[in-house]
Amino acid sequence: MTADPPGKKKTDMPEALCNSCLVEVAVPLPLFNTFTYRYPSGYSEIIGVGMRVIVPFGRRRLTGYVVGFPENEPQQEFDIREIYDVLDEEPLFEEADLKLYRWISNYYYYPVGQTIKTALPQGLNAEFRFVVSITEKGSAKLSEKKSGQLQGQHILHELSDGRESSLKHLEKKAGKQGFNYNVNRLKDKGLVRLCLKTRDGVRIKKEKWFSTTGQDIEQTLKGRQKEIFTFIAEKRSVSSTVLRQYFGNCLSSLKILEKKAAVCSEEREVFRRPLLQEEVFTEPVHKLTSEQKKVLGKISQAVSRKKFLPFLLHGVTGSGKTEIYLKVMEQVLKQGRQCLYLVPEISLTAQLWDRINSRLKANIAMLHSSLKDAERFDAWRMIKKGEVEVVIGARSAIFASFSDLGAIIVDEEHDTSFKQDEKLRYNARDISLLKGKFSDSVVVLGSATPSLESYHNAMKRKYFFGSLPNRTGNRTLPQIKVIDMRAETSLKKKKTGIISRCLQTALQQRLSEGEQSLLFLNRRGFSPAFLCQQCGYTFKCSNCDVSLIHHSGQKKLRCHYCEFSMPLPEECPECGSYFLTSLGWGTERLEKEIKKLFPGARIARMDRDTTSARGVFRSILKDAYLGDIDIIIGTQMIVKGLHLPKVTLVGVICADQSLSFPDYRAAERTFQLLTQVAGRSGRGDVEGEVLVQSYNPGHYSITCARQHDYRKFYETEMIYRKELGYPPYKKIINFRFEGPDRSVVENCSRKFGSFARHLLECSGQGETVEILGPARAPWEKIKNRYRYQMLIKDDNLRRLRLFASRVIEKGGGHVREKGVRLIVDVDPMFIM
Repeated sequence: MTADPPGKKKTDMPEALCNSCLVEVAVPLPLFNTFTYRYPSGYSEIIGVGMRVIVPFGRRRLTGYVVGFPENEPQQEFDIREIYDVLDEEPLFEEADLKLYRWISNYYYYPVGQTIKTALPQGLNAEFRFVVSITEKGSAKLSEKKSGQLQGQHILHELSDGRESSLKHLEKKAGKQGFNYNVNRLKDKGLVRLCLKTRDGVRIKKEKWFSTTGQDIEQTLKGRQKEIFTFIAEKRSVSSTVLRQYFGNCLSSLKILEKKAAVCSEEREVFRRPLLQEEVFTEPVHKLTSEQKKVLGKISQAVSRKKFLPFLLHGVTGSGKTEIYLKVMEQVLKQGRQCLYLVPEISLTAQLWDRINSRLKANIAMLHSSLKDAERFDAWRMIKKGEVEVVIGARSAIFASFSDLGAIIVDEEHDTSFKQDEKLRYNARDISLLKGKFSDSVVVLGSATPSLESYHNAMKRKYFFGSLPNRTGNRTLPQIKVIDMRAETSLKKKKTGIISRCLQTALQQRLSEGEQSLLFLNRRGFSPAFLCQQCGYTFKCSNCDVSLIHHSGQKKLRCHYCEFSMPLPEECPECGSYFLTSLGWGTERLEKEIKKLFPGARIARMDRDTTSARGVFRSILKDAYLGDIDIIIGTQMIVKGLHLPKVTLVGVICADQSLSFPDYRAAERTFQLLTQVAGRSGRGDVEGEVLVQSYNPGHYSITCARQHDYRKFYETEMIYRKELGYPPYKKIINFRFEGPDRSVVENCSRKFGSFARHLLECSGQGETVEILGPARAPWEKIKNRYRYQMLIKDDNLRRLRLFASRVIEKGGGHVREKGVRLIVDVDPMFIM
C-alpha cells in the first residue's frame, strides 16, 4: 500500500502522447505546489480552467481544480498520470477569479487548492475512500483453531462483525505498525475485500418541461389526456413539477401524449432557491439631504466611468447610508452590471432582502453558509451566468464568480465577523478592495464606527472619503446616559439584580407609553460560571481553558468553543458540597429577571440559542417591526444594522464586558459596540434614549461613545497604537502552534522562535522587524489543543512578508513534531 508520487506514475505511454494534453491541477490538500497531469486527446474541447477533475493522487482519488495548461512537460523522474474524468460542463470560475484566489493563497500563506475549495460552495467535491470488509474465506479462517498463527489476525478480528470499515478508521483500531503490509497480504490471500467507495458532490438538477408540438390533434383526445394537453397549450411550456401539482401522477398520460406527437419535452436546469417568505420590511424612497447628494456625487462619477474606486462612507447611525447604497446599486444595474452587498452576519440578510427587493425589483440571490449545499451551488452558477443582478451575502460571498461586477458594498465594514478565524484566515473587507480593483468596480466601505485601519487609510488619501454627520429627517442622535453601577446600593442590587433603578424606571415608562425597548448583553446562556460556594471550585471544560456556561433551560453546563456539555451537577466533585450556584449574567438570566420585573410585557430573546432554527430570527424581527414585542433582549446580533423604528430605549447591561479582554482592540470594540447599539434607538418619529450601565464610566471608549465623538476616540486610541506599535502603524503576522501535548507544543514554539530570531540577526532587519514571544496564548487550551503564539511586527508590509516567508520556508522543520500544527494568521483580528 505504498503510494506513488502524487500525479506521477511509471508508464509505457507513447512518445507522441507525452508531449501534449498537459493540464495543471490544484488539489485540496495542505500542499503549496500544483501538479501536472495528462488528459485524453478527446477531452481538449471539454476541459478548461475553473473545472473540477477527478485525478489519481498516490493510491487515492481526489477532486482537483484545473488552473492552467503547461506547454512543456516538467522535468521529473516519473511519467505523468492521466486524469480520470471532468466533472463540469462549464467552468465554476474564470481566469480573473483564479488570479484573485492565487493572490489570497499567497497573501494568507494558504495552499491554492484549499483556497479554491474554500471559495467554492460546499459539497461540490466528490469523496473517495477505500473500505475493507472480511470475506467468507476470512471469516472461516478466523474461526479455525490455528488462526492465532495468522499474520494480521488482529485486523480480521476488527472486521469480524461483517461491517465495512474505512482504511483510516481500521488503522486507528488495529494500530499503524505493519498495517499496510498486513492488509495487502490478507487481500492477496482472499481473506479481506478492498474496494473504492464514491460519494458524489452536488450536481446540476434538471427537470422535464412539456410544450405542444403545434399539431391540431386536440379533437382526437379525450378525458384526462385532453385536460393535460389543454393545460400545456394554455401555458405554452410547463414543468413536470407543475403538472404533478395540478394533475397528480400523470406520467403515463404524458408518455401517451408524446407518443401521439401531441406534446414534446426537453430537459431544463432547475435552480434551487431558499423558500422566500412574505415581504415585511419595505424601504420607501427618501429625499436626499445635501450631505447625501455630495457623497453620492463622488461615487456616481466612478460608477459612470466603470473604474475602481475605494470609498469609505462614515455616517452616524440613521444618517441614510442605506439610501446611498441603494442609489449606487440602481445606477450600476442600469449599466447592466452586477452588485455585491456584504453584511457581517447571516441574520441581517433577511431584512436586507426585503428592503432591497422593495426598491430595486432586481433578481436577487443570497449566498451564505446557512443555505443548503444545492442552493449555494445553484446561486453560484446563476451569479456567474449573469442571471442574478444583486447578491446579498456574508463574508464567503466575496469569492463568488461574477460575469460583470460593478459595485461592492461592505456594510458595517468595521465588524470583526468579516475575518475568518479558522482554516483560510481571510478578511472579506480587505479582499473586496482587491476584487474591486480586478473587476473595475466601485467599493463602498460603510460604517458609523469605521475600523481604525480604514479611517487611517482615508486620512492618508488611500481611500476616497465621505461623511454623513447627521441623521436624516431632522432626527437627532439619542441622548446617552452612563449609569455608574458602583453607586447602586447593595439593597437595590439585591432587589433588582443587574438592572439599575434608572433603567428599570425607563423600561416601565416605555411600557406605559406603548414604545419598544432593547436590552443588550453580549453573553448568551444563564451565567458564565457555575461554582461551589463551599470550596470555590469552578466547573471548567475538560477540552478548553474556559469555564462552562450554565444554560438553565437545558439544565446543562456547556462549552461555547468545543460544544462539550454535561448535565447540571448536584454536588461539588472536589468537596462533595451541595451548595452550588451560578455566577454572573447571560441573556437567559436577564430574560428571567425582566419577566419577573414586568410580568405583563411581551419579551423576546435573540441570541444563538433562540435563533439557530431556520426562519426564527426573521420571525422575531417581523414581530418587533410590527410592534408585537415590547422588550427585545439580545447579544451582538441585535447591534448590527437592524432598522426598528419603534425602539425608543436601549439599555446596555454591562458596558465593561469587552474591555476586560487582554487584547489591543478591546477599547475599539467597546466603542463600536456602544455606538452601534445606541444607534438602534430613536430611528422613528420619537426621540431615543440610551442608558449605559458601567463600573468604569470614565474610560475614554465609554465617554467618547456617550458624546457620539468618533474623531476624539480615533485620536486618543491612535496615540496608544503608535506607542505600542500596533495596527494601523504596524502590520502583524501571528504564528500559532497547536497540539495535544503542551510540552511538545512549547518545545516546538521555542525552537521556532529561536530560529526566527537567529534569522532576523543574520538578515540585518533587527531594527525594523519585531518579534514578540513565543508565549502561551491567553486562552491556552481550546478543543483539546494547547496553543502558543509568536507575533512579528513591522511598519513595512513588504519587508514583513519577506521575513515571514523565509521563516516559514526554512523554519518549518522545527514544528514537525507529532501532532503539532503551525497556523499563520496574517492581519489577526483576535489574538486570544
